[in-house]
Amino acid sequence: MLTHDGLKDLISLRKLRPVRTRAPGEREARVMLLCLPMQEDLDAGLASADPKIVDRWASLQADMAHFVEEGLITWKFMKWLEAKKQEVWELISKRPRPSLRVFGRFALPNVFIATHVAQRNLLGGKWSLAFEIEKLKTEEIWNDLTAEPPFAADEYEKYITVNARRNPKVENE
Repeated sequence: MLTHDGLKDLISLRKLRPVRTRAPGEREARVMLLCLPMQEDLDAGLASADPKIVDRWASLQADMAHFVEEGLITWKFMKWLEAKKQEVWELISKRPRPSLRVFGRFALPNVFIATHVAQRNLLGGKWSLAFEIEKLKTEEIWNDLTAEPPFAADEYEKYITVNARRNPKVENE
């Protein structure tokens, strides 16, 4: 498993870029780090001449900031993909269309490394070949980044320990 020092080294080597909060002084309870393919896609989307494309990528950027800023995380926003032993997760950014999926793995609890992004409409069903290829791509990018295995746990709340519930329940007050 990667250590905090190992992550700092990868950031200083510019192999990872941290997602920052939207508001200065905002608390960063969790960390999201972008691998080079993810960085390049985000930068290209935000630099597009088409305002609709810029809006789409800005919305994804806001969703990533939501993760970092201790927003509520549920299975509908972020989940691990089957087979769980691969330790591949997806962050789900639905609006505006097209829906985007950010693939990645956890390096440590509350530290998500985003490897790359794909449009959901191009992925087919849950067990489609396209989805399987994206999981393999996640593993390939991870292995290019580090020889260390991803963080692994048996419960959702061990990956995201701050303000996260796999199955949110309405609580009576």
